[in-house]
Amino acid sequence: MVKEPVTSSPFYAWFRVIRPANLIIIFISIVVLRESYGALVKNSDWLLECLITLPLVFLAAGGNIINDYFDIKEDRVNKPERALVGIVLKRRIALISHWALTTVGIVLAACLCWKIENYIPLVIAVALSILLFFYSTKLKGRVLVGNVAVAAAISSVIPFAYADQIDTSMTTLMNITIFLWEFGALLGLTFVIVFTREVVKDIEDIDGDKKAGHLTLPIAYSPQTSWRLVGALTLILIGSVVWITFSSEFNITKGLFGGITLVITYFTWQKKATQLSAWLKLLLAAGLLLCYVNSTGSPV
Repeated sequence: MVKEPVTSSPFYAWFRVIRPANLIIIFISIVVLRESYGALVKNSDWLLECLITLPLVFLAAGGNIINDYFDIKEDRVNKPERALVGIVLKRRIALISHWALTTVGIVLAACLCWKIENYIPLVIAVALSILLFFYSTKLKGRVLVGNVAVAAAISSVIPFAYADQIDTSMTTLMNITIFLWEFGALLGLTFVIVFTREVVKDIEDIDGDKKAGHLTLPIAYSPQTSWRLVGALTLILIGSVVWITFSSEFNITKGLFGGITLVITYFTWQKKATQLSAWLKLLLAAGLLLCYVNSTGSPV
């Protein structure tokens, strides 16, 4: 039985396509990351905080639209009730919305550069907009390349959130070295979690991806190969939990992070892609909470 679209309203369809829940998560993530590092300006320069939090929100909204624009075939197989572009929302409106939102995001990033006298936000914004566009048009259907692109795009939230804390008077190499020294573990763990989830989603979406002519890992090789990779990545997550647990005093938040990782390990063993994808997303949220709690020194 063919499922009908969740809405017949073009406006509501547009609203769903930009994925407001994901945009709110991005916004909250940047705020939490800045608060965890002590970079959040309280009751002071709210213009600065808006310029730091909003560019990636607009870029992500534009990226979500262009992704659905090029995903019509597979979406009609994998999630027909949510395949709205080309059915409820006109393709022309979707394309114009993508460019408009992306432009606003880049302009806001440029304003942030002027505000903090630092070129890094604009570099990240332009690179991210290009990456999101080519992910939707070229990279998504290639073995692991699309997975790496998404993981890199989401991980870019971390350097963007701390852009005003980077001293650009130093050499680029020195800036990169200092940044990796301070945030390398957080950046690496975020990348691994998102990359793992993208590999799992490829297993979930194998039927639609085949119809669209994509060549993802489970299609090019086999779902078993993908599960072996997921298993290896899960071992990295387990190792990270052990390191986090013993690197400092134990608290409830660390226990939550470890408990979610154990659930992820179970669903990996059982090869339950849908459940595993959901718990990996929850692990990202737990990681944000862990960053905040550790920064405040709370025993929670």
